[in-house]
Amino acid sequence: MISNDGDRLDRILRRDARATIGDDGFTMRVMNALPLPSPARYAARRAWLKPVLVLGSTALGSALAWLFAPDGVNAAQGMVDLVASRGLTPAAITMLGMTITLLIAAIVIAVDTD
Repeated sequence: MISNDGDRLDRILRRDARATIGDDGFTMRVMNALPLPSPARYAARRAWLKPVLVLGSTALGSALAWLFAPDGVNAAQGMVDLVASRGLTPAAITMLGMTITLLIAAIVIAVDTD
């Protein structure tokens, strides 16, 4: 047979949990005595975020350039077309898109002075 003592105990514990315990301002004094977080420490914890975002964006941009390229486009052929000055063939445009994406990522990382 199941007893209702668990329900009674649960009610007592919940009532006690709602009651506040006076600390005569102890918590406020401790919080005011703690040093403020330094901006340098905060920045150090987030230092990994910018390179990850830049490299992730670069990977996404390169993948999109490759994905939206016409069928049968070869990146190596695009480089050959650019070097041989054959004009802006679909392969050359795809290669230019990926190269520009990587160049922008490299500039962002190089200019980062944090």
